[in-house]
Amino acid sequence: MTKRPPAWMLPNLLSLDAPLVALVWMWMLARSTRVQYVESSSYIVLAGAVWCVYVLDRIRDVKRGKHELDGEMPWRHRFHWQSRWVLLVLVGIVVAYCSYASLFILSMDLLTIGIVGGLLVVLYCFVSVFDRGDVAYWKNFIAGMTFAFGVAAPIAVASEPLPIVVSDVVEPFVRVAGAGGGSFVTAFFVSIAQLLGMVFASLHQVLLSVHVLLFALLCVMNINAIDLWERSRRSDDILVKQESELSLTIGLMALIVGSVLAAAFWVDDYSAPLCYAVMASGALLQFINRRRSRFSLDALRVMADLALILPAPLVLWLV
Repeated sequence: MTKRPPAWMLPNLLSLDAPLVALVWMWMLARSTRVQYVESSSYIVLAGAVWCVYVLDRIRDVKRGKHELDGEMPWRHRFHWQSRWVLLVLVGIVVAYCSYASLFILSMDLLTIGIVGGLLVVLYCFVSVFDRGDVAYWKNFIAGMTFAFGVAAPIAVASEPLPIVVSDVVEPFVRVAGAGGGSFVTAFFVSIAQLLGMVFASLHQVLLSVHVLLFALLCVMNINAIDLWERSRRSDDILVKQESELSLTIGLMALIVGSVLAAAFWVDDYSAPLCYAVMASGALLQFINRRRSRFSLDALRVMADLALILPAPLVLWLV
């Protein structure tokens, strides 16, 4: 490892790559689904939340002894660990602003979405404790779905309000307290039922869309690609290298075929460019996969994120 990381690694080093991907795809989803207005604070809160999650996850990875290769720590994790106290202070500031914006600026629908997204992050942390394989497919699946949920949620609620919001969850306790009597036990169970209804309604409204599912699967394949490249680079076994390439190739080909079918049969002409963007990103990931031996792991990570951003002009031109 060189003494200093190259300049082109700066966005990855500062965990700015994932927020950029989130903002680009949020804009593309809004364009492709004809959503004319999204609160500007939604973009800021989304970028801040994604940045905080990635910073904390990388510090957590180092603390757990993960992501070491040949006795050397990747630059992004080394930087986060060495600067952890400064980054944690910044995370605290960003969390404070996002909390203020969610409570006093954003709508009740967006506050509800934020709470459900937080629950998904908790689920991701729980699964990551147990899914510790070379390629943690379940953890990666939840991570991709959570990322897509956070990106697509402001677009989904902008076009259709949620049937159950967080105020409906606390309302049973408010009624009991206001009446000066009643059963808090009954209110508790009613509130739990409302909470479950809120979570499932939010997940249904946001994720059960062709565009969002395709984007979510693209995010999953992006994370899998990085894990498979790292696994292939760690091993000297030719079978492991071939298996890693084949697994990623099959997944990306399935994603591309699904995007073609969606554009042909399941979406209208106005929304089809988003399917083309997923196709283009999948094809770029496969192109990188075929030529991965020419690049360092740090370069592959940056290129994997670029593969998700580069199709944006295609959507701008076609929509």
